[in-house]
Amino acid sequence: MRTRAICRRLNGSDADRFQALRLESFTLEPRAFRFAPEDEAHIALDAVAARLQRDFVVGAFSAEDSRMIGVGGLAWNDGVKTRHKALLYGMYVKAAERGSGAADEIMRRLIDEARGSVEIVTLTVVSTNLRALRFYERWGFRAYGVEERSAKNGDGDYFDETLMALRFVDENRRQDERR
Repeated sequence: MRTRAICRRLNGSDADRFQALRLESFTLEPRAFRFAPEDEAHIALDAVAARLQRDFVVGAFSAEDSRMIGVGGLAWNDGVKTRHKALLYGMYVKAAERGSGAADEIMRRLIDEARGSVEIVTLTVVSTNLRALRFYERWGFRAYGVEERSAKNGDGDYFDETLMALRFVDENRRQDERR
């Protein structure tokens, strides 16, 4: 059965649920993220709340019981030469909710927010995570490189990350050429 998800931008009052879901993702999917639970478990909730105020983070909630079932975020670059880019990070939907449309709704909101304010959205994804790679490709992201041995698990196992980008400038240029 598909769970209907309700998505909205998170704010500082969501810090505890956001942090709990991030730590869950790092714990349950250790090969899907470059971070480990130990990397963020010590971060104070006021720092997490500040992140939610600064970044554009979307949470998906179960319509039945208001549980947070998914999350994804955009971080903006501040530098004079890099402010045309944003980083998509932390996409995660609970395993039981995958296929429900929650990830698509999160992504739609993130892309809508980025379009018009940046030219490029970048992300990294573990190269062996084929489901995630296909998902991002379906949304228009294209691979432009691979960072070999990007992360190393505690057992000494390395994994590579595929670097991907969604370029709105190219999209706008193609639309102009069709006119």
